[in-house]
Amino acid sequence: MPLAEAQALRESAAFLSNAPDADLLELQALACLCQRYSPIVGIETVCDTHCLLLDIAGCTHLFGGESGLSRLLVIDLAERGYFAHVATANTIGAAWAIAKFGHRTGSDRRLRSLPVEALRISDKLVSQLREFDLQTIGQLQALPRDTLPSRFGAVLTERLDQMFGHRPELLVLVARPEPVFARWDAEHPICHPEAVRHVVSELLAEVVDAVKARSEGILNLTLSFRNEAAQSVSIEAGLTRPSDSVGHIMNLLRLKLETQPVPEWLISIELTASVTAPLQIRQHGLFDHDGPDAGHVGRLVDRLSARLGRDAVVRPELLPEAVPEQAVGYCPLAESVRNTGATDATTNEWCIATARPLRLLRTPEPVSVVCDVSNGPPVRLHWNRRLYLLIHATGPERISTAWWQETGSVHRDYYQVETQSGSRFWLFRDTQQSGSENSWYLHGVFE
Repeated sequence: MPLAEAQALRESAAFLSNAPDADLLELQALACLCQRYSPIVGIETVCDTHCLLLDIAGCTHLFGGESGLSRLLVIDLAERGYFAHVATANTIGAAWAIAKFGHRTGSDRRLRSLPVEALRISDKLVSQLREFDLQTIGQLQALPRDTLPSRFGAVLTERLDQMFGHRPELLVLVARPEPVFARWDAEHPICHPEAVRHVVSELLAEVVDAVKARSEGILNLTLSFRNEAAQSVSIEAGLTRPSDSVGHIMNLLRLKLETQPVPEWLISIELTASVTAPLQIRQHGLFDHDGPDAGHVGRLVDRLSARLGRDAVVRPELLPEAVPEQAVGYCPLAESVRNTGATDATTNEWCIATARPLRLLRTPEPVSVVCDVSNGPPVRLHWNRRLYLLIHATGPERISTAWWQETGSVHRDYYQVETQSGSRFWLFRDTQQSGSENSWYLHGVFE
């Protein structure tokens, strides 16, 4: 229907522009992902609908059978934000029909009950069949076969034969892009660092030109050296986002060459773009100077990671743990910039973080607390040789570990308290020590 009519029917809906080329590129990337389940993966387009086809013959025992492979495939795609309909059958046509129309099995009886649209035919041919009140595939098979081509064309009988395995159907493979590499072999061995950097820069320019020809950028590079003694050394260089900048990538390789030893008397140098990805094009705004450029941040993270190591440049991340001191971890900053395109935390993380103190003590410190009523909120706090009068307390917030956890069980009641001077603390009562003098602890300070 026209866009204006759809907007009138659903005012609160979100309308996005159709991008078939972008959809096909994303589907090709998913096809490469599915090659971990089968070496034979193809893409088929039926009535402007794309689908992935996997030939899993001889592969199912590696994943616990057909159901195990299907389950792992659905989980893998779900982790990337896709809700997939997966079906397994003896023919391409039967698998497509089952996945499209929701039947779990591909028996002949089930296939005959499917609508005629399941034959992967055009909308025009479907309309012609509807005019003759032909609704299902079983009704088509009941007709004399010789009369179908003259009435509806040869495509109909071809699709019927393909669905039931009477005619072979070829699967067009999606080829995985070959790694781009450049190699230099010396007539005379070299050992001077300046000569090595010159050769690497020449190889890099060749690799970048080949990657740019595919409208892609480099995400990971492997630099390999071999000397006269047949000793081989490899250096890895990773980027946070796809790049085709020779200068930026060469700076990363120089940092790697300065920090890692290279064999002497080299006779061979090879540079491989082991991981590539489509370039991320960002449109510049009118006032770009008002905010930080994510590209500049990414390049800074690349240089720091190349100099110090990826595991030395980290950012905190929230973990799904109940105990506060176990609810934070550290991940390489390069990975977070590559996945999110920014160094800021997500909105959900910030919403959770506002209920927690910015400063968390390494270990909870025992404090002396006075309460007006038993098991009530605190009114006085003695900590660090000072007495605090509490004017406001929020809580309790019960935090405890699961009942099946045998060691390190935690049962705490947390309170956010505010003093007369405006200081705010995060206290908890250890309910496992309830009744003892040292059952209160200070765990964090709000700033």
